[in-house]
Amino acid sequence: MPALPARNPRKHIRTRKDWYSISVDTLRGFGMLLLILAALALGYLGFRELERRALERESRLVMEEDQRLLARVRGDVKAGDYRSEYEAGAQSLQQAGLEYQRRNFRAALASANTSKKLLQSILDALDLTSTGGQARVVSLQGEVEYKRADQANWEEAHNRTPLRAGDYVRTGNGGSAEIVFLDGTLYTVRADTELIVAPGGARGAAPAAGGASGAADQSIQMAYGWVNLNTSSRPSQVSTPGVVARVRQDSEAFVAFDKQSNRGRFGAYRGGMELAAKGGMTRNVQALQQVVQTGDLLSEPQRLPAQPEPFEPADNRELDLDRSPSLVLTWSAVPDSARYALQVSRNQLFADNLISVENRVRPRATLGLRGEGIFYWRVAAVGRDGNAGPWSRPRKFRVASYHGGGERPKVPPELDLDDVKSYGSIFIVAGRSNPGARIQVNGEQVNVGIDGSFKKTVQLTKEGWSSIEIRARDRWGNETVRRCRVFVEGT
Repeated sequence: MPALPARNPRKHIRTRKDWYSISVDTLRGFGMLLLILAALALGYLGFRELERRALERESRLVMEEDQRLLARVRGDVKAGDYRSEYEAGAQSLQQAGLEYQRRNFRAALASANTSKKLLQSILDALDLTSTGGQARVVSLQGEVEYKRADQANWEEAHNRTPLRAGDYVRTGNGGSAEIVFLDGTLYTVRADTELIVAPGGARGAAPAAGGASGAADQSIQMAYGWVNLNTSSRPSQVSTPGVVARVRQDSEAFVAFDKQSNRGRFGAYRGGMELAAKGGMTRNVQALQQVVQTGDLLSEPQRLPAQPEPFEPADNRELDLDRSPSLVLTWSAVPDSARYALQVSRNQLFADNLISVENRVRPRATLGLRGEGIFYWRVAAVGRDGNAGPWSRPRKFRVASYHGGGERPKVPPELDLDDVKSYGSIFIVAGRSNPGARIQVNGEQVNVGIDGSFKKTVQLTKEGWSSIEIRARDRWGNETVRRCRVFVEGT
């Protein structure tokens, strides 16, 4: 019997060199990974579908409300005074309808909200006019009081407090208020300020030659303090002891007066103003200029630095206090500035600030985070002559502490309320909170938009003074509660 050929070990190895073994555990791991990826993809698609449906529903509801507002404005004979606002609101509603048909629901919602703001502002102005008012307090912080022209006692101001000709307003140390007039001019009244609402001119009066207002739509008289104002399509007038400032339309300006030194400051960030002193001196103030008043004398216009632009952090940044003990703020450098002023506050009016410094040489600052909450910050450039320019647009950040492995922050959710609209015994409550928060009004659950906005109609049957309670609760159970005092009229 012939002998069997001997095996060649090397040849045996070569025939197996393209084969690999994979364990069952590895295959299971690959399978689980594919399942997780598939679940994530399905979850993302599901989230986008839910978001699309929420946007579709929200835009449809706002457009329906806009239609009701449009009908109310159209039926008011006084609305002719607000023709431009009416046409802009109607155009925004038409644009919202076109975007809705194109199924671009996010753009439709934005246009619908714009229409709602314009139309509601007309109704608010008409309501204020019918009560003889010239202005209304729209937000306030700290000590803010008002006194009627025919009364001797000061009263605590609240949101939606109407103001008439001859009424006084004053703020205490750390107090601040925003006041909007019928013509749309917005005043920000800073701390330690007292002013009088002066009689307004006729709507639509023509400006005098040279750009000054022959009959300003509205005016105030300042006894002391500091106000910032943004005029609308009409000029405005601010009087201090010894000087009258006529602020042009579409301008952003400030007026300050110290009664102890009899010195004032008048500046324009945008637009301009004309000044007339009691002694006969006049000055023309252009954008990014200021004039200093000393008695009856007015200085030559002085240059103001430009406005810085915030860089980091992005607006609405959320921070974990346990992982981020500090935060770096950065902003654009302003040419010819000597330093920067920085303010950090817990409120948008920057009253009673946590940080207020004017010594930042570089366009950055590092904050040590010591507690939870919602914070606002802004910066302004200071020139070599000590004159400060306009504040930057404020930015907001939120700090929360996640204990127990990131389970629950302690900081409560935001709850910003708009003015409560009253119609006898019917009240409309609207506002906004953090996205995902649950809102209750007088114990009833309210539908909340994906951006945290909400609106609820409430009917109260008991006549006289009553209150409406609004609760915002986040997914960790933290709550913010606001109460609005309202007057229920009889039917």
